[in-house]
Amino acid sequence: MKFPGFAQRFRNPSAVIQTLRARGIKATGPYRTPKGILIYILACSVVTERELLDLANAGKLDATGVSELVAKIMKHGPA
Repeated sequence: MKFPGFAQRFRNPSAVIQTLRARGIKATGPYRTPKGILIYILACSVVTERELLDLANAGKLDATGVSELVAKIMKHGPA
């Protein structure tokens, strides 16, 4: 049962990656850094697990949302 106005919260990065792939967006990972941080390759950019989940929770799992995130990272660095 869905409630009007109740936003779906993504907690599973694998589901986010599968959704992006289903929409034709190149996404790979996870990879673990030497410090133990999970990272993903998303449209030729490296994003953290937190950035990936924030993108999903903002409802921006489309090419525009990914482009905005990548542009933000390129301009200001990681969130």
